[in-house]
Parts: sequence; structure tokens; C-alpha cells
Amino acid sequence: MRGLFKLLLGCGLMYGLGLALFVAALPAPFTTLPPNLDGLATFTGGSGRVATTLRLIQGGFTGPVLISGIHPNSQLAEIEEVAGLTTPLSAAQRQQIMLDGATTTRENLESLQLWAATARLQQVGLITSTYHAARVRLLAWWLTPNLTLILLPVQPEDTHFRVLLREYHKLLVAPFLS
Repeated sequence: MRGLFKLLLGCGLMYGLGLALFVAALPAPFTTLPPNLDGLATFTGGSGRVATTLRLIQGGFTGPVLISGIHPNSQLAEIEEVAGLTTPLSAAQRQQIMLDGATTTRENLESLQLWAATARLQQVGLITSTYHAARVRLLAWWLTPNLTLILLPVQPEDTHFRVLLREYHKLLVAPFLS
């Protein structure tokens, strides 16, 4: 019985230490777009991701852009409205955006890989949430080995502890999901 208690205590300590390291290692939000990006991508799902991407386009980013994870019936005009842009994108800015309806992070990365290969992109900036960055990095290591992804984390509004805990659990099981 003591052996089982020690095992459970050790597992609990490892879990707690991993969670503490996950929270302590959350990246700071990016402040400047790196130079020499061939393209820019964002995965929907966290607050601020799409709005940040659209503001970067309005600010002068001219490469191709992928917004992955949108509802299949969504239109770019609706996305702009939800993002709260003060002025709409120009026609030229809208033409540089591709929308994709992936539903999971894994599907988002597979879509990103296909999009980047088709457009012959080598280095893509990926807008994601601070709490999502570790899992994206892990899955990208497996799913996009020939693509250089520069993670550009944004600070979402929804960083309650339960959100961090849920993302930590997703990170733990990511290697085991097909």
C-alpha cells in the first residue's frame, strides 16, 4: 500500500511541477513583426489572434495570409467585423488572404503545411495565443518539419487558470493523438 501511495504522490508531484513549468514558460506576446517572413498564418480559437493578423495586414504586411479554423460559411467581411477593425481591408489586402475551415490544431497545421508548400513559402509567422504556443510548437515539429514557423504569440483575454489547465492537458495528450 505504501508503494502505491508513493507512486501516486510522485505522479502528482510530476504533474504539478509540469503545470508550474508550463505556466512559467508561457511566452511573452510579440511586439514586432520579424523581417523576412514569406507569409503569415493564424489559427482561430483564441481572442485577439485574427484581429492581430488583420491589423498587421493593414499595417503593411504584404505577403500571403492564411486564416485557418473559420466556420465554413464565414465570409471575410464578417471576420473583419468581428475583429473590430476601424476601417475595412482594401481589395488588395483582401486578395492576399486565404480562409480555411480546419477544426483542430492538427488540421490547422496540416492546412498550413499544404498552403505553404503550394505557395512555396519557407518562413511563416504564426499568430497564436501565449497559452497555445507550446502545443503548436510540439505539433509543428511533427507535422511541418520542412517549414520554418516563427511563433508570434498574442495575449488573449481568456487566460483564466482553467483555460491554462485545459491547454496543459491538451499538451500532455498531444503526442498520443493521431
